[in-house]
Amino acid sequence: MRIAFYIPLAALGLSACGSEVEQPKSEEEVIAAMENLAKPEPGLYRTSTEMVEFSIPGLPAEQVEQMKQMQGMGSNVSEQCLTEAEANKGFKDMLRELSKPDEGLSCDFTRFDTSGSNLDAKMSCDGPAGAGAEISLTGLVETDRSDLMMDMAVDAGPVGKMNMKMKTKSERIGPCT
Repeated sequence: MRIAFYIPLAALGLSACGSEVEQPKSEEEVIAAMENLAKPEPGLYRTSTEMVEFSIPGLPAEQVEQMKQMQGMGSNVSEQCLTEAEANKGFKDMLRELSKPDEGLSCDFTRFDTSGSNLDAKMSCDGPAGAGAEISLTGLVETDRSDLMMDMAVDAGPVGKMNMKMKTKSERIGPCT
């Protein structure tokens, strides 16, 4: 799951809510904000991801549970090695990976604020047939750990809407082996 590893890294860069229409941030603006963050330490990271909330309005709870199980949603723990070369790049490659169109979706950061170790970001995605998503990422990001909450509101066009909230914690547990 590509996003599971990148969420903690992405967390290093997302601002307070406003009532005005948010305009997309340029890649340069987001990279500049990321430059304010400390680079991650190389090493082995253990990342736990937990589905805190998952709902599809209008769908019976039994079917929602069935979908969660079929998609492997729930708690997940993984380990990933971040090499020295990857750590030296900081978060630029992660940003480019997150912003890349995926499955017909085109995404832009509409909010990206870093203050110390705090991250507050929002990404807006548009796709074919009215599909789209609003993704908010907030939390703490430090050189050796992160603790983030991701809220997603997905509009799958004719299929309907889906709401998801995930908590992700990542911690450096030692050197890569």
